[in-house]
Amino acid sequence: MDELNSDKPTVEMLEPGMTKFIIVALLTTLPALAQTAPIPTQPPTDRERVQADRAKAAEDEKVAPMTRPWDRDSDGKRPWERKSKP
Repeated sequence: MDELNSDKPTVEMLEPGMTKFIIVALLTTLPALAQTAPIPTQPPTDRERVQADRAKAAEDEKVAPMTRPWDRDSDGKRPWERKSKP
């Protein structure tokens, strides 16, 4: 109990080897704890990727007659798409 009531500073109460160990531990861990990198997000699932690809393909299909008029017929269809019979 004498050790708890002593007037010595806490650092002097430690063994010399313990002081070195604590200093090394602090110097190696504090820089890692100080990093404020954003939390990495989870990669999209297969389902989300497929949905995004389909949405992009649908959007591309909507604007395709305006962006690529050379690969369309006069009715706006590609040569390999089936023609609807009137």
